[in-house]
Amino acid sequence: MKDSMINQKKKMRKPELLAPAGQLESFWAALENGADAIYLGLKHMSARATATNFSLEEVAAILPIARERHVRLHVAFNSAMTAPELPSTLDALQALSDLGVDALIVHDPGVFFLCRHLFPDLNLHGSTLMAVHNHAGANQMEHMGAKRVVLARELQLDEIEEIARRTRADLEVFIHGALCFSYSGLCLASSYRGGRSGLRGQCVQPCRLKFRQGRKEGFYLSCNDLCALPFIPRLKRMPIASLKIEGRMKDAEYIAQVVRAYRMVLDAKEKEEANAVQEAQRLLALSPSRKLTSGFLEKDALKEVLSPHRSGSSGLWVGTVREVRGEEALVLLRHHVKVGDRLRPESEEGKEKGAFTVSRLATSQGKALSEGRGGNLVLMAAKVPLRATERLFKIGSKDAPRAQRPMEGRRVPPPVPFRKTFAPREELWENWPQAGTNPRKGEETLIVKVASEADAAKGFQSPAQWVMVTASRRNLERYARQRLHPAQKKRLIWSLPPLMTEKDVDYYRAAVRWLTQRGFISWEVNNWGHLDFFRDVKSVALMAGYPFNMRNVAAQACLARAGCRWGVLSLEITREELSLLGNGPFSLMPVVTVYCWPPLFTSRLFPPMNEERPFFTPRKDKYFYRKTAHHSFIYADRPISWFEKLPALKAMGYRTFLLDLSDGPLAQGGEMSRLLSGYKRNRSDAPYSIFNYDRDPS
Repeated sequence: MKDSMINQKKKMRKPELLAPAGQLESFWAALENGADAIYLGLKHMSARATATNFSLEEVAAILPIARERHVRLHVAFNSAMTAPELPSTLDALQALSDLGVDALIVHDPGVFFLCRHLFPDLNLHGSTLMAVHNHAGANQMEHMGAKRVVLARELQLDEIEEIARRTRADLEVFIHGALCFSYSGLCLASSYRGGRSGLRGQCVQPCRLKFRQGRKEGFYLSCNDLCALPFIPRLKRMPIASLKIEGRMKDAEYIAQVVRAYRMVLDAKEKEEANAVQEAQRLLALSPSRKLTSGFLEKDALKEVLSPHRSGSSGLWVGTVREVRGEEALVLLRHHVKVGDRLRPESEEGKEKGAFTVSRLATSQGKALSEGRGGNLVLMAAKVPLRATERLFKIGSKDAPRAQRPMEGRRVPPPVPFRKTFAPREELWENWPQAGTNPRKGEETLIVKVASEADAAKGFQSPAQWVMVTASRRNLERYARQRLHPAQKKRLIWSLPPLMTEKDVDYYRAAVRWLTQRGFISWEVNNWGHLDFFRDVKSVALMAGYPFNMRNVAAQACLARAGCRWGVLSLEITREELSLLGNGPFSLMPVVTVYCWPPLFTSRLFPPMNEERPFFTPRKDKYFYRKTAHHSFIYADRPISWFEKLPALKAMGYRTFLLDLSDGPLAQGGEMSRLLSGYKRNRSDAPYSIFNYDRDPS
């Protein structure tokens, strides 16, 4: 009855319209065009590191302005925190706590722990990078103290509605903007190829590249943009707290148009909604974007999310180059273009080309123009190389009037004071979770992880102390029907799959309870929702898997508080971070993955590619594609192996190592003997990658 009353109250609220701001002009645009709340990032710990972003002084200055307008200000503090960044993160959190921002959007478990441990007044919102995609994840976030959960973008309307029905947590849903091929928080591609981690806001968008498979080429992983305008009438009647627009990389003109369009539909009365949607769609048609789709909201529309024949260039397609004449191009216009507009030629490789400002327009005969309209054939000056047949996209108007600043000509309220350093350093380690034993003094322990019952049998015959088995339905049900030897049951760890659709949650919750009651007490959790399964289950031993992305001592403390005894460190971790973490403090037993072949992309989309053949980037980087009934996976052409680093890892104090044979483009169980030999000899067989081991953690 209590939960029913809470959800009834949630239904009575109109969801807030949450707008992005990557720089000050976008903040003013969102403020003036109807945003109920605005989110922005700092120059530190932002998952949009390449945006202009805001200094703490700028936040202090605009916060009282937002409050005068009754607009909430959220700070996206959602980058992964590396081990060396703990002091600077504490300083930033102290400042944000003093400022009293309305919410902090977080992803890193360590930031979550520091806020709850040292800055309890900060309202926390779980970022979409936490990959919450079912009600169990939302419930776990609420249990840990998150005021709101930003749901994964890969959810359908029916799934969002079911999650909202089954959780007390406030929910936030993306309604407009760029989509990623991979689930946010589960993408390793940018980090793997060049050390530019998407989890740290540095993504170089490898999914936008043109790929080649055999004789075919296409932008197989490049997504169109999300537009949920037609679904706003339904969404605003769900118990959802916030509807979110993506776009911290967009200019003020774009933000103004998009916020105005969605405000129009949100405020429309029921009888006026259909007309409001049509009018808002006309407004958005002139807004720079990729092709607009309904994203994942409609199951039948998933095939429209990908357009392999298009580059996915962002912007409004305004014209096509017909002829190049020196430094000028003859362009057939599709939409209005004026002097001062910013245009970008379409890229055939996927990586966006440099933009240029239209400095001169003329008729095809050379008569000067200030602007051209759709259907006109115009001469256009361009300072970047253009080619005939190339499409031009409008991405902004450099000379457009600035968004009106609402405080111009009025009294400007004083900025909010704040401290720039975290002073009470002695409080940092008070009540810090402590591991039962010092990992540095333990015996060397090897965990072998496999995908099937047959491979598990080989694992039990190996010298590994633990055998971890993927908890697929098939494996769970096979083991449920057989009597396992007590010694094997004691060595077995079940590994829960990182992705569980909403309709799978009840099955896994029941399976966990049934198996733990029969003595299967060791489990690897790989998503926040998994922890919800064990809240009332006694006497279990939990290991946090690599998707939690532990790269700092506070992240380990967070997972220890959540009930984990062991934690697999982030696959993106570097030698410098490992060295720092090896000195403690230890809240749980750290586990280092010394061999794995993880997916670089994990998606709910199915690109039109052949699983039997590799595919390549323009740089000749090689990938493999594999799919299951519900998801697709993209792998590098080689595994990650740190066998040669084992002496150094042991010298740093690490004693527990994971040999993961459960994933990859090919079944790896048959390689167990060879890989165990490599582990014993500290020798990796080529080809292999050491991932980020020798890279700079920054």
